[in-house]
Amino acid sequence: MQSQPQSQPISAHGKRTVSLALALILLIVGVGAGAGITYVGLLTGGEINGGLCASGRTLTLGMLTDLSSDLASQGTRARDAALLAVRDVNTYLSSPQGAAVTGTSVCNVKFAISVSDYQLDGDKALSQLQAFAAAGVQVVVGPLNSGAAQNIRGYANSNHIVLISPSSTSVALAISNDYLFRTAPNDRWQGQADSAMLKAEGATKVIILQRHDTYGDALANATAVNFAGTGTIDYTSCVASDTVCILRYDTTLKTFGTIIPKLTTFYSTLNTGGDAGKVAIDAISFEEFGEIVIEISQSSDPATTALLTNTLPGTGSGPTHIWTGTDGQAQDTILSGNVTSGPILSSIRLPSTIYGFQNDTKTLTLQKNFSGNYTGIVCDNYCRGTYDDVWLAAFATLNAGAYDGTKIQASMLTVAANFYGVTGPTSLEASGDRVATIYQIWKVVTPSGGSPDWVYAGYWDATSSTLVGFDPY
Repeated sequence: MQSQPQSQPISAHGKRTVSLALALILLIVGVGAGAGITYVGLLTGGEINGGLCASGRTLTLGMLTDLSSDLASQGTRARDAALLAVRDVNTYLSSPQGAAVTGTSVCNVKFAISVSDYQLDGDKALSQLQAFAAAGVQVVVGPLNSGAAQNIRGYANSNHIVLISPSSTSVALAISNDYLFRTAPNDRWQGQADSAMLKAEGATKVIILQRHDTYGDALANATAVNFAGTGTIDYTSCVASDTVCILRYDTTLKTFGTIIPKLTTFYSTLNTGGDAGKVAIDAISFEEFGEIVIEISQSSDPATTALLTNTLPGTGSGPTHIWTGTDGQAQDTILSGNVTSGPILSSIRLPSTIYGFQNDTKTLTLQKNFSGNYTGIVCDNYCRGTYDDVWLAAFATLNAGAYDGTKIQASMLTVAANFYGVTGPTSLEASGDRVATIYQIWKVVTPSGGSPDWVYAGYWDATSSTLVGFDPY
Protein backbone atom coordinates (compact mmCIF):
# COMPACT_ATOMS: atom_id res chain seq x y z
CA MET A 1 0.00 0.00 0.00
CA GLN A 2 1.25 3.47 -0.86
CA SER A 3 2.28 5.96 1.77
CA GLN A 4 -0.75 7.91 3.00
CA PRO A 5 -0.86 11.40 4.48
CA GLN A 6 -3.81 10.53 6.69
CA SER A 7 -4.44 8.32 9.72
CA GLN A 8 -2.97 4.85 9.78
CA PRO A 9 -4.06 1.87 11.84
CA ILE A 10 -1.98 1.59 15.01
CA SER A 11 -1.53 -0.96 17.71
CA ALA A 12 -4.11 -0.84 20.48
CA HIS A 13 -1.28 -1.26 22.96
CA GLY A 14 0.88 1.78 22.35
CA LYS A 15 3.50 2.37 25.04
CA ARG A 16 3.96 5.69 26.78
CA THR A 17 7.35 7.02 25.73
CA VAL A 18 7.12 10.60 26.99
CA SER A 19 5.01 12.53 29.44
CA LEU A 20 1.51 12.75 27.97
CA ALA A 21 0.98 16.32 29.10
CA LEU A 22 4.33 17.44 27.71
CA ALA A 23 3.79 15.62 24.42
CA LEU A 24 0.44 17.27 23.87
CA ILE A 25 1.65 20.72 24.85
CA LEU A 26 4.49 20.39 22.36
CA LEU A 27 2.06 19.08 19.77
CA ILE A 28 -0.30 22.05 20.07
CA VAL A 29 2.42 24.69 20.21
CA GLY A 30 4.84 23.04 17.79
CA VAL A 31 2.35 22.26 15.07
CA GLY A 32 0.81 25.70 15.36
CA ALA A 33 4.19 27.38 15.05
CA GLY A 34 5.07 25.16 12.11
CA ALA A 35 1.98 26.39 10.31
CA GLY A 36 2.89 30.02 10.90
CA ILE A 37 0.22 30.36 13.59
CA THR A 38 0.66 31.48 17.18
CA TYR A 39 -1.90 32.20 19.85
CA VAL A 40 -0.54 35.68 20.47
CA GLY A 41 -2.71 37.11 17.71
CA LEU A 42 -5.74 35.35 19.11
CA LEU A 43 -5.39 36.35 22.71
CA THR A 44 -4.35 39.99 22.75
CA GLY A 45 -6.23 42.66 24.63
CA GLY A 46 -6.32 44.09 28.12
CA GLU A 47 -9.69 42.57 28.90
CA ILE A 48 -8.17 39.11 28.65
CA ASN A 49 -4.97 39.95 30.44
CA GLY A 50 -6.58 41.89 33.25
CA GLY A 51 -9.72 39.79 33.39
CA LEU A 52 -9.82 36.04 33.04
CA CYS A 53 -6.12 35.26 33.22
CA ALA A 54 -5.66 37.19 36.44
CA SER A 55 -8.96 36.07 37.96
CA GLY A 56 -7.88 32.70 39.31
CA ARG A 57 -11.32 31.39 38.36
CA THR A 58 -12.13 27.81 37.45
CA LEU A 59 -14.48 27.79 34.47
CA THR A 60 -16.56 24.66 33.96
CA LEU A 61 -17.20 23.40 30.45
CA GLY A 62 -20.11 21.01 29.96
CA MET A 63 -19.97 17.79 27.98
CA LEU A 64 -22.90 15.85 26.50
CA THR A 65 -21.78 12.38 25.48
CA ASP A 66 -23.10 8.83 25.25
CA LEU A 67 -21.67 6.33 27.73
CA SER A 68 -24.38 3.67 27.65
CA SER A 69 -26.28 3.57 24.33
CA ASP A 70 -25.54 3.01 20.64
CA LEU A 71 -22.52 5.34 20.51
CA ALA A 72 -21.08 4.36 23.88
CA SER A 73 -17.75 3.24 22.40
CA GLN A 74 -17.27 6.57 20.65
CA GLY A 75 -18.69 8.52 23.57
CA THR A 76 -16.40 6.92 26.14
CA ARG A 77 -13.32 7.73 24.07
CA ALA A 78 -14.61 11.28 23.63
CA ARG A 79 -15.01 11.66 27.39
CA ASP A 80 -11.50 10.38 28.00
CA ALA A 81 -10.10 12.77 25.39
CA ALA A 82 -11.94 15.69 26.98
CA LEU A 83 -10.55 14.88 30.42
CA LEU A 84 -7.02 14.73 29.00
CA ALA A 85 -7.54 17.97 27.09
CA VAL A 86 -8.71 19.90 30.16
CA ARG A 87 -5.66 18.76 32.06
CA ASP A 88 -3.36 19.73 29.21
CA VAL A 89 -5.02 23.11 28.68
CA ASN A 90 -4.49 23.94 32.35
CA THR A 91 -0.88 22.77 32.26
CA TYR A 92 -0.27 24.88 29.18
CA LEU A 93 -1.88 28.05 30.56
CA SER A 94 0.13 27.84 33.77
CA SER A 95 3.40 27.31 31.88
CA PRO A 96 5.81 30.05 30.75
CA GLN A 97 4.66 29.43 27.16
CA GLY A 98 1.05 29.97 28.13
CA ALA A 99 1.84 33.09 30.08
CA ALA A 100 3.78 34.49 27.13
CA VAL A 101 0.96 33.78 24.73
CA THR A 102 -1.64 35.43 26.94
CA GLY A 103 0.60 38.39 27.63
CA THR A 104 0.69 37.86 31.39
CA SER A 105 3.32 36.96 33.94
CA VAL A 106 1.08 34.08 34.91
CA CYS A 107 -2.30 32.94 33.62
CA ASN A 108 -4.02 31.38 36.61
CA VAL A 109 -7.46 30.74 35.13
CA LYS A 110 -8.32 27.02 35.01
CA PHE A 111 -10.87 24.95 33.16
CA ALA A 112 -12.87 21.98 34.42
CA ILE A 113 -15.32 19.70 32.63
CA SER A 114 -18.63 18.26 33.77
CA VAL A 115 -19.65 15.13 31.84
CA SER A 116 -23.28 14.03 31.32
CA ASP A 117 -24.43 10.81 29.69
CA TYR A 118 -27.49 11.66 27.60
CA GLN A 119 -27.74 8.12 26.14
CA LEU A 120 -28.52 9.42 22.62
CA ASP A 121 -31.88 10.64 23.99
CA GLY A 122 -32.74 14.15 22.76
CA ASP A 123 -35.02 14.85 25.71
CA LYS A 124 -32.32 13.85 28.19
CA ALA A 125 -29.83 16.02 26.32
CA LEU A 126 -32.19 18.98 26.69
CA SER A 127 -32.73 18.47 30.41
CA GLN A 128 -28.99 18.10 30.96
CA LEU A 129 -28.31 21.25 28.94
CA GLN A 130 -30.85 23.09 31.09
CA ALA A 131 -29.03 21.86 34.19
CA PHE A 132 -25.74 23.13 32.75
CA ALA A 133 -27.35 26.52 32.09
CA ALA A 134 -28.63 26.70 35.66
CA ALA A 135 -25.07 26.04 36.86
CA GLY A 136 -23.70 28.88 34.72
CA VAL A 137 -22.06 26.75 32.01
CA GLN A 138 -21.58 28.77 28.81
CA VAL A 139 -19.85 26.21 26.54
CA VAL A 140 -20.76 22.55 26.03
CA VAL A 141 -18.73 20.00 24.07
CA GLY A 142 -21.26 17.78 22.27
CA PRO A 143 -23.72 16.31 21.69
CA LEU A 144 -22.44 13.47 19.52
CA ASN A 145 -25.42 12.93 17.22
CA SER A 146 -27.46 15.27 15.06
CA GLY A 147 -30.82 14.16 16.44
CA ALA A 148 -29.90 15.42 19.89
CA ALA A 149 -28.24 18.52 18.46
CA GLN A 150 -31.45 19.38 16.63
CA ASN A 151 -33.46 18.89 19.83
CA ILE A 152 -31.33 21.22 21.96
CA ARG A 153 -30.25 23.79 19.37
CA GLY A 154 -33.21 26.10 19.99
CA TYR A 155 -32.58 26.19 23.74
CA ALA A 156 -28.86 26.81 23.20
CA ASN A 157 -29.62 29.71 20.85
CA SER A 158 -32.19 31.29 23.18
CA ASN A 159 -29.95 30.98 26.23
CA HIS A 160 -26.66 31.80 24.46
CA ILE A 161 -24.87 28.53 25.19
CA VAL A 162 -22.16 27.52 22.71
CA LEU A 163 -22.28 23.89 21.53
CA ILE A 164 -19.17 22.33 19.94
CA SER A 165 -19.86 18.88 18.51
CA PRO A 166 -17.10 16.59 17.20
CA SER A 167 -19.47 14.32 15.28
CA SER A 168 -22.86 15.84 14.41
CA THR A 169 -22.97 16.02 10.61
CA SER A 170 -26.57 16.45 9.38
CA VAL A 171 -26.86 18.95 6.52
CA ALA A 172 -30.14 20.11 8.06
CA LEU A 173 -28.16 21.73 10.89
CA ALA A 174 -25.77 23.69 8.65
CA ILE A 175 -27.13 27.05 9.81
CA SER A 176 -25.12 30.28 10.00
CA ASN A 177 -25.02 32.55 13.04
CA ASP A 178 -26.38 30.06 15.55
CA TYR A 179 -24.70 28.62 18.65
CA LEU A 180 -23.95 25.16 17.22
CA PHE A 181 -20.41 24.61 15.88
CA ARG A 182 -19.36 21.27 14.43
CA THR A 183 -15.76 20.21 13.96
CA ALA A 184 -16.73 17.46 11.52
CA PRO A 185 -17.80 18.44 7.99
CA ASN A 186 -21.50 18.15 7.25
CA ASP A 187 -22.84 15.25 5.25
CA ARG A 188 -23.11 16.89 1.87
CA TRP A 189 -19.42 15.90 1.66
CA GLN A 190 -19.83 12.38 2.99
CA GLY A 191 -22.69 11.77 0.55
CA GLN A 192 -20.25 12.42 -2.29
CA ALA A 193 -17.61 10.15 -0.75
CA ASP A 194 -20.07 7.30 -0.18
CA SER A 195 -21.48 7.60 -3.69
CA ALA A 196 -17.97 7.43 -5.18
CA MET A 197 -17.18 4.35 -3.09
CA LEU A 198 -20.37 2.56 -4.23
CA LYS A 199 -19.70 3.34 -7.89
CA ALA A 200 -16.09 2.19 -7.59
CA GLU A 201 -17.34 -1.20 -6.39
CA GLY A 202 -19.46 -1.56 -9.52
CA ALA A 203 -22.91 -0.84 -8.06
CA THR A 204 -25.62 0.33 -10.47
CA LYS A 205 -28.45 0.20 -7.89
CA VAL A 206 -28.35 0.91 -4.16
CA ILE A 207 -30.51 0.22 -1.12
CA ILE A 208 -29.84 2.70 1.68
CA LEU A 209 -30.70 1.15 5.04
CA GLN A 210 -30.85 4.07 7.46
CA ARG A 211 -31.66 5.29 10.93
CA HIS A 212 -34.77 7.46 10.63
CA ASP A 213 -33.41 10.58 12.33
CA THR A 214 -31.88 13.89 11.30
CA TYR A 215 -28.48 12.31 10.68
CA GLY A 216 -29.74 9.28 8.76
CA ASP A 217 -32.27 11.19 6.67
CA ALA A 218 -29.81 13.88 5.59
CA LEU A 219 -26.92 11.52 4.80
CA ALA A 220 -29.21 9.10 2.96
CA ASN A 221 -30.51 11.95 0.83
CA ALA A 222 -27.02 13.30 0.10
CA THR A 223 -25.75 9.86 -0.90
CA ALA A 224 -28.83 9.04 -2.95
CA VAL A 225 -28.76 12.32 -4.90
CA ASN A 226 -25.06 11.94 -5.70
CA PHE A 227 -25.42 8.30 -6.73
CA ALA A 228 -28.70 8.44 -8.67
CA GLY A 229 -28.02 11.44 -10.90
CA THR A 230 -31.08 11.52 -13.14
CA GLY A 231 -32.31 8.17 -11.82
CA THR A 232 -35.23 7.63 -9.46
CA ILE A 233 -34.91 7.80 -5.68
CA ASP A 234 -37.72 5.96 -3.90
CA TYR A 235 -38.29 7.06 -0.30
CA THR A 236 -41.40 4.98 0.39
CA SER A 237 -41.16 1.65 -1.48
CA CYS A 238 -39.04 -0.08 -4.10
CA VAL A 239 -39.70 -1.04 -7.73
CA ALA A 240 -37.33 -2.48 -10.32
CA SER A 241 -36.96 0.82 -12.19
CA ASP A 242 -35.69 2.68 -9.10
CA THR A 243 -32.01 3.59 -8.91
CA VAL A 244 -31.97 4.07 -5.13
CA CYS A 245 -34.44 2.61 -2.64
CA ILE A 246 -34.36 4.00 0.88
CA LEU A 247 -35.40 1.80 3.81
CA ARG A 248 -35.79 3.65 7.10
CA TYR A 249 -36.02 2.15 10.58
CA ASP A 250 -37.03 3.68 13.90
CA THR A 251 -34.06 4.49 16.12
CA THR A 252 -35.78 2.93 19.15
CA LEU A 253 -35.79 -0.56 17.61
CA LYS A 254 -33.75 -3.16 19.46
CA THR A 255 -34.58 -6.04 17.11
CA PHE A 256 -35.18 -5.84 13.37
CA GLY A 257 -37.64 -8.58 12.48
CA THR A 258 -39.90 -6.07 10.71
CA ILE A 259 -37.06 -4.46 8.72
CA ILE A 260 -34.93 -7.37 7.49
CA PRO A 261 -37.69 -8.99 5.38
CA LYS A 262 -38.24 -5.63 3.65
CA LEU A 263 -34.50 -5.38 3.02
CA THR A 264 -34.53 -8.83 1.42
CA THR A 265 -37.51 -7.88 -0.75
CA PHE A 266 -35.91 -4.59 -1.82
CA TYR A 267 -32.75 -6.44 -2.84
CA SER A 268 -34.65 -9.04 -4.86
CA THR A 269 -36.65 -6.27 -6.55
CA LEU A 270 -33.57 -4.39 -7.78
CA ASN A 271 -31.36 -7.43 -8.44
CA THR A 272 -32.79 -8.24 -11.89
CA GLY A 273 -31.89 -7.95 -15.56
CA GLY A 274 -28.75 -5.97 -16.34
CA ASP A 275 -28.50 -4.91 -12.70
CA ALA A 276 -28.23 -8.47 -11.36
CA GLY A 277 -25.15 -8.74 -9.16
CA LYS A 278 -24.75 -4.95 -9.11
CA VAL A 279 -26.98 -4.00 -6.17
CA ALA A 280 -25.29 -2.56 -3.07
CA ILE A 281 -26.55 -1.97 0.46
CA ASP A 282 -25.33 1.21 2.17
CA ALA A 283 -25.97 1.08 5.93
CA ILE A 284 -26.30 4.38 7.79
CA SER A 285 -26.33 3.04 11.34
CA PHE A 286 -24.73 3.22 14.77
CA GLU A 287 -23.90 0.20 16.95
CA GLU A 288 -27.33 -1.32 16.29
CA PHE A 289 -25.79 -2.47 12.99
CA GLY A 290 -24.25 -5.37 14.90
CA GLU A 291 -27.69 -6.66 15.82
CA ILE A 292 -28.90 -6.20 12.24
CA VAL A 293 -26.21 -8.43 10.71
CA ILE A 294 -26.52 -10.98 13.49
CA GLU A 295 -30.25 -11.32 12.81
CA ILE A 296 -29.59 -11.57 9.06
CA SER A 297 -27.09 -14.38 9.68
CA GLN A 298 -29.60 -16.28 11.84
CA SER A 299 -32.50 -16.03 9.37
CA SER A 300 -34.16 -19.19 8.09
CA ASP A 301 -34.69 -17.53 4.68
CA PRO A 302 -31.84 -18.36 2.25
CA ALA A 303 -32.49 -15.13 0.33
CA THR A 304 -31.87 -13.19 3.54
CA THR A 305 -28.69 -14.98 4.61
CA ALA A 306 -27.41 -14.55 1.05
CA LEU A 307 -27.25 -10.82 1.75
CA LEU A 308 -24.05 -11.59 3.68
CA THR A 309 -22.42 -13.45 0.77
CA ASN A 310 -23.67 -11.62 -2.33
CA THR A 311 -21.07 -9.58 -4.20
CA LEU A 312 -20.52 -6.60 -6.51
CA PRO A 313 -18.27 -6.73 -9.61
CA GLY A 314 -15.53 -4.66 -7.97
CA THR A 315 -12.46 -3.55 -9.87
CA GLY A 316 -8.92 -4.81 -10.08
CA SER A 317 -8.85 -7.59 -7.51
CA GLY A 318 -12.27 -9.02 -8.32
CA PRO A 319 -15.69 -9.05 -6.63
CA THR A 320 -16.39 -7.16 -3.40
CA HIS A 321 -19.17 -7.61 -0.87
CA ILE A 322 -22.39 -5.64 -1.30
CA TRP A 323 -22.24 -3.78 2.04
CA THR A 324 -20.80 -0.34 2.75
CA GLY A 325 -20.99 1.76 5.91
CA THR A 326 -20.53 5.31 7.15
CA ASP A 327 -19.04 7.31 10.00
CA GLY A 328 -21.64 5.85 12.36
CA GLN A 329 -19.80 2.52 12.19
CA ALA A 330 -16.23 3.34 11.08
CA GLN A 331 -13.60 2.42 13.68
CA ASP A 332 -16.26 1.27 16.18
CA THR A 333 -14.60 -1.45 18.23
CA ILE A 334 -17.88 -2.53 19.83
CA LEU A 335 -18.96 -3.73 16.39
CA SER A 336 -15.65 -5.32 15.39
CA GLY A 337 -14.90 -6.71 18.85
CA ASN A 338 -18.20 -8.47 19.43
CA VAL A 339 -17.70 -12.25 19.24
CA THR A 340 -20.72 -12.66 16.95
CA SER A 341 -20.90 -9.49 14.85
CA GLY A 342 -17.12 -9.06 14.50
CA PRO A 343 -16.56 -12.10 12.26
CA ILE A 344 -19.60 -11.15 10.16
CA LEU A 345 -18.22 -7.66 9.59
CA SER A 346 -14.86 -9.18 8.72
CA SER A 347 -16.52 -11.36 6.09
CA ILE A 348 -18.35 -8.41 4.45
CA ARG A 349 -15.50 -5.93 5.11
CA LEU A 350 -18.00 -3.04 5.48
CA PRO A 351 -15.79 -0.28 4.00
CA SER A 352 -16.94 2.81 5.89
CA THR A 353 -16.19 6.50 5.47
CA ILE A 354 -15.23 8.96 8.21
CA TYR A 355 -13.86 12.48 7.91
CA GLY A 356 -10.08 12.71 8.11
CA PHE A 357 -7.18 15.09 8.25
CA GLN A 358 -3.50 15.28 7.46
CA ASN A 359 -1.32 13.52 10.01
CA ASP A 360 2.18 14.26 11.14
CA THR A 361 4.41 12.46 13.62
CA LYS A 362 2.94 14.44 16.52
CA THR A 363 -0.57 13.22 15.75
CA LEU A 364 0.73 9.67 15.81
CA THR A 365 2.43 10.40 19.12
CA LEU A 366 -0.94 11.47 20.52
CA GLN A 367 -2.50 8.21 19.36
CA LYS A 368 0.20 6.18 21.07
CA ASN A 369 0.04 8.19 24.26
CA PHE A 370 -3.73 7.90 24.44
CA SER A 371 -3.46 4.12 24.18
CA GLY A 372 -0.85 4.22 26.91
CA ASN A 373 -3.17 6.17 29.20
CA TYR A 374 -6.24 4.03 28.42
CA THR A 375 -4.86 0.54 27.87
CA GLY A 376 -6.07 -1.12 24.70
CA ILE A 377 -8.07 1.89 23.48
CA VAL A 378 -7.21 3.75 20.28
CA CYS A 379 -8.11 7.44 20.04
CA ASP A 380 -10.14 7.52 16.81
CA ASN A 381 -10.99 10.56 14.68
CA TYR A 382 -13.89 11.76 16.82
CA CYS A 383 -11.85 11.19 19.98
CA ARG A 384 -9.13 13.45 18.61
CA GLY A 385 -11.78 15.87 17.43
CA THR A 386 -13.12 16.08 20.99
CA TYR A 387 -9.63 16.79 22.27
CA ASP A 388 -9.38 19.75 19.88
CA ASP A 389 -12.92 20.88 20.78
CA VAL A 390 -11.90 21.41 24.40
CA TRP A 391 -8.93 23.50 23.31
CA LEU A 392 -11.19 25.53 21.01
CA ALA A 393 -13.64 26.08 23.86
CA ALA A 394 -10.86 27.28 26.15
CA PHE A 395 -9.21 29.60 23.63
CA ALA A 396 -12.52 31.00 22.38
CA THR A 397 -13.33 31.85 26.00
CA LEU A 398 -9.97 33.54 26.50
CA ASN A 399 -10.32 35.35 23.18
CA ALA A 400 -13.78 36.57 24.24
CA GLY A 401 -12.30 37.89 27.47
CA ALA A 402 -15.22 36.64 29.52
CA TYR A 403 -17.05 33.41 30.23
CA ASP A 404 -20.04 34.68 28.31
CA GLY A 405 -21.75 32.58 25.64
CA THR A 406 -22.64 35.55 23.43
CA LYS A 407 -19.05 36.76 23.31
CA ILE A 408 -17.66 33.25 22.91
CA GLN A 409 -20.02 32.55 20.00
CA ALA A 410 -18.80 35.73 18.28
CA SER A 411 -15.17 34.62 18.62
CA MET A 412 -15.50 30.98 17.49
CA LEU A 413 -14.99 31.38 13.73
CA THR A 414 -11.90 33.55 14.23
CA VAL A 415 -10.36 31.24 16.80
CA ALA A 416 -11.08 28.11 14.72
CA ALA A 417 -9.56 29.73 11.62
CA ASN A 418 -6.32 30.33 13.52
CA PHE A 419 -6.12 27.07 15.44
CA TYR A 420 -4.05 24.05 14.41
CA GLY A 421 -4.76 21.10 16.65
CA VAL A 422 -4.20 17.36 16.63
CA THR A 423 -6.70 17.11 13.77
CA GLY A 424 -4.92 19.81 11.76
CA PRO A 425 -6.41 23.18 10.79
CA THR A 426 -9.90 23.61 12.24
CA SER A 427 -11.29 26.25 9.86
CA LEU A 428 -15.08 26.37 9.84
CA GLU A 429 -17.51 27.32 7.11
CA ALA A 430 -19.94 30.21 7.69
CA SER A 431 -22.43 27.60 8.93
CA GLY A 432 -20.04 26.70 11.75
CA ASP A 433 -19.21 23.32 10.16
CA ARG A 434 -15.67 22.18 9.45
CA VAL A 435 -14.17 22.69 6.01
CA ALA A 436 -13.81 19.20 4.48
CA THR A 437 -10.45 17.91 3.28
CA ILE A 438 -10.52 14.11 3.09
CA TYR A 439 -12.74 11.20 4.10
CA GLN A 440 -10.86 8.13 5.23
CA ILE A 441 -12.21 4.66 4.48
CA TRP A 442 -11.86 1.89 7.06
CA LYS A 443 -12.80 -1.79 6.74
CA VAL A 444 -12.90 -4.79 9.07
CA VAL A 445 -10.47 -7.66 8.54
CA THR A 446 -9.22 -10.57 10.62
CA PRO A 447 -5.43 -10.98 10.44
CA SER A 448 -3.96 -14.46 10.64
CA GLY A 449 -4.14 -15.59 14.23
CA GLY A 450 -5.83 -12.34 15.27
CA SER A 451 -9.27 -10.90 15.90
CA PRO A 452 -11.50 -8.73 13.67
CA ASP A 453 -10.28 -5.13 13.60
CA TRP A 454 -10.58 -1.93 11.59
CA VAL A 455 -7.80 -1.20 9.09
CA TYR A 456 -7.20 1.66 6.69
CA ALA A 457 -8.64 1.20 3.17
CA GLY A 458 -7.95 4.45 1.28
CA TYR A 459 -9.56 7.87 1.20
CA TRP A 460 -11.72 10.27 -0.81
CA ASP A 461 -10.22 13.67 -1.56
CA ALA A 462 -12.78 16.48 -1.20
CA THR A 463 -10.72 18.91 -3.28
CA SER A 464 -10.50 16.70 -6.36
CA SER A 465 -13.60 14.53 -5.66
CA THR A 466 -11.54 11.37 -6.27
CA LEU A 467 -10.88 8.11 -4.44
CA VAL A 468 -7.24 7.44 -3.61
CA GLY A 469 -5.91 3.96 -2.81
CA PHE A 470 -9.41 2.54 -2.27
CA ASP A 471 -9.09 -1.12 -1.19
CA PRO A 472 -12.38 -2.79 -0.19
CA TYR A 473 -11.00 -6.33 -0.50
